[in-house]
Order: sequence, then structure tokens, then C-alpha cells
Amino acid sequence: MRAPTEPPAPIDYRTKVDVAYEQLRRWILTGRLKPGEKLDQDWLARHMRVSRTPLRQALLRLASERLIAAEPHRTAVVAPLAVEEVEDLYQSRRALESMLAEAGTMKLTESTLRQMRDLLDQQERAVDEADPDRFTELDREFHFALYRAAGYARAYDIIQELRDSSERYVRFYAVYKNGAAESLLDHKRIFELCVERDVAGVRHEVEHHVLRGLETLRTIAVEPQ
Repeated sequence: MRAPTEPPAPIDYRTKVDVAYEQLRRWILTGRLKPGEKLDQDWLARHMRVSRTPLRQALLRLASERLIAAEPHRTAVVAPLAVEEVEDLYQSRRALESMLAEAGTMKLTESTLRQMRDLLDQQERAVDEADPDRFTELDREFHFALYRAAGYARAYDIIQELRDSSERYVRFYAVYKNGAAESLLDHKRIFELCVERDVAGVRHEVEHHVLRGLETLRTIAVEPQ
């Protein structure tokens, strides 16, 4: 049998539930669907070209992540920003991220530092181009490059879950006043301390970086949405 001249196209194993879930989640995280907004399931099903059954299953997944509020026989709504949830997520992140940042700094390689430097350059372009979605992605990549260096697989998995749950809050921070620009300044300071191998300084700066985000989000969460 003659070998194929081109590799086969990758198989897309995503189900209609996956497609609906990913689309809705993206709309919520990017703010296209606003906190407190009612979700018209008929409209969503038509717009995404799925039946009501996979749509309902996608909504259940989003409800399990607390991105929507859905009760039997009631219209599902995008979950409002909640001060209690912000406190829970960010205080948990403060403790774990500062620990991972400290451990990661002690094990940093030149390759990781180059990656962080490149990510800073990309963040600067995202700020200049007023692209909060791209900035939010790069924000995550920057922090997680440092945290991976720690080599703590279990803690790393936990912080990924916490960041997943925080994603829309991170984006709200990025678009609130000069949030992205201020975050970029924090990242530059963290990077400088990493280059200096200032372990205590990195831990302190990461901890206060998370707390500054929390302080701003407390304000955002109580403002009219």
C-alpha cells in the first residue's frame, strides 16, 4: 500500500454540547453576554445551530462553573459578579500563587526568562492595541510560565482551576479604567525581580498583584452592572 503523501486531517471529537459550551463560555468571559443577562434558549439554539438538548447540557456545565444561574422552570441568566466569589477566588489565588512564584523563582531557567520577556512584549502590544481578550490570555501565560517552573504538579493543577474560575473577573479588571496597563506595570516589576533572582521580592510582588486586583474587583462587583 502506498503511503499517503499528506498526513490525515486531525479528527474533531467535539460534540455539539462541547461546541455550545465553548461558545457560551467565551461570550460570558469576554463580556458579550453581560452579568445578569437572561439567556433566551430558543434564540441561542437557532443562533448556534444546535438543538435544545445539547444546549441545556451546555448550560448545566456552565452552571456547575457558576458562570450562569439556572434553576428548574426558570430562565437561566448570566451569573452576576459577586463580591463573595471574588473574595473566595482571589484570597485562594493570593496564597497559592505567591507560593508558586517563590518556588518558581528559585528554579528559573534562561529559557523561561526569555519566554516571560517575549510575553511582556506581546502584552505591551495588546495594551497599545486595546485588545483586552488577548491581554487576558497573555496575562495567564506570563504568570503560569513562572508557576510551572516550581515543578509542583498538584498545586499547579489547582491554580489552573482557580484561574479558570477567575477568568471573567480578570477580564473585567483588564477593561476597567487602566486595568490592563496597570497590570502590565506589575508584570514588568515581577519580571525584573525574577531576573535579579529576588525570591522574597517576587513572592511579595505577586501576592500584592493579586490583592490589587481583588481591591479593584470589589469596587466593580458592587457597581451597577
